[in-house]
Amino acid sequence: MSYIKNALKESAAYFEDRYPSELEKNRKGDFAVSVQKNGKPLENCTVTYALERHDFDFGCNLFMLEQYDEKAQQDTYYAQWLRLFNTAVVPLYWEGTEPKKGYLRYAADTPNDVYRRPPADRVAAFCRENGVEMKGHPLFWQEFIPRWLPEKWDELYPLIEKRFAEIAARYADKIPVFDCVNEPSRLFDQLFEYRENGWKCVFPPDDYIEQIFALGKRYFPDNTLILNEATGAAFGEFRGIFGGYYLLLEKLLDKGLKIDRIGLQCHVEDEAYYKNVFQSERLYRLLDTYGRFGRPLVLSEIGLSCADEETQALAAERLYRVCFSHAAMSGIFWWNLDDNGILCDKERNAAGENLPYGGLVRNGTPKAAYRVLDRLINEEWHTEGSASAKDGKIAFRGFFGKYRLHIKGDGIDKEVSVDLGKAADRNLKIEL
Repeated sequence: MSYIKNALKESAAYFEDRYPSELEKNRKGDFAVSVQKNGKPLENCTVTYALERHDFDFGCNLFMLEQYDEKAQQDTYYAQWLRLFNTAVVPLYWEGTEPKKGYLRYAADTPNDVYRRPPADRVAAFCRENGVEMKGHPLFWQEFIPRWLPEKWDELYPLIEKRFAEIAARYADKIPVFDCVNEPSRLFDQLFEYRENGWKCVFPPDDYIEQIFALGKRYFPDNTLILNEATGAAFGEFRGIFGGYYLLLEKLLDKGLKIDRIGLQCHVEDEAYYKNVFQSERLYRLLDTYGRFGRPLVLSEIGLSCADEETQALAAERLYRVCFSHAAMSGIFWWNLDDNGILCDKERNAAGENLPYGGLVRNGTPKAAYRVLDRLINEEWHTEGSASAKDGKIAFRGFFGKYRLHIKGDGIDKEVSVDLGKAADRNLKIEL
């Protein structure tokens, strides 16, 4: 029996005791809608309501936009992506935005000459056309950088600032959220891995996070900035308030850095090392602990590489249930929708940046985990209904988010979109 299945079984009682009340308290509200015409309650009308978008980021990267050879494959990818997700990760890796010095790959007319790095303008256009929110990833990461960059920090820093200025000019008013610094805990391992493999990496000074977030604050003052940490530091080496990532966050926040959200990566396999992901009491308490900082948490990258579809689906369902129900969480991002975007052929193999078989789709066919998430997001965590207005008012309980209302009766037949998010007024007045 796999470790995942044992962990889920052992923690089932704690999960079943905590999950239902957390979900009701943190993700649902009681709403009252008053419909008026000329300042008077609209009588004899029916209001039909349906949730259109959760007040929560269900996300995934869009790195395979325009990457497939066959149109049918590409169209299937888009349809499967849009059915599950409302927020896209936009690729801003330096190796993809400027693979050669001065060759910038942001514009829509840029050729598809870097695999899994579609130009950000085209990704943004797709998102606008389909009502999808965006998160840029990453502004700075010491990995996946072009070989032409200098390795000395005093030579590299002006180029980093130039890059921040370029991205801000193009996207600060279009992409609301950015991963500002990515995977700081990987630096020590990279010292050896990159030397052994001959890969390109830079080794910044000890205070580089402070320097990078200072740039973030200067160039993206109105955007949400995330410190995005690797799985090992966020989960594997978690030790409560004495864990390395917790202590780093405490130090940086005490210094006043503009860390608006806390990113937790979750690329995992069926091993006991990842007990803080699969054991539900541990996971809830981990989120409780990081939540002490008063910053929203985001499960920023999920890849579940399991021996079989059933195990992956069980792990995905419990992980999403725990995280969606927790008050501190603001979003969950599956990393790769399609396994075929990772392992294609020798010329286009992205396995170095991913866990193989950690996606939700294989050869165009949804896996069991995809079907589980579809059921959760589009059925179990969905709200819709209809009510006859009394004195122009209806009331219902539902998930926080944006709703489409269809008001019909007394000479009115109209649809309106309304915000019933967690921070919105739950007593809504609509004047027709």
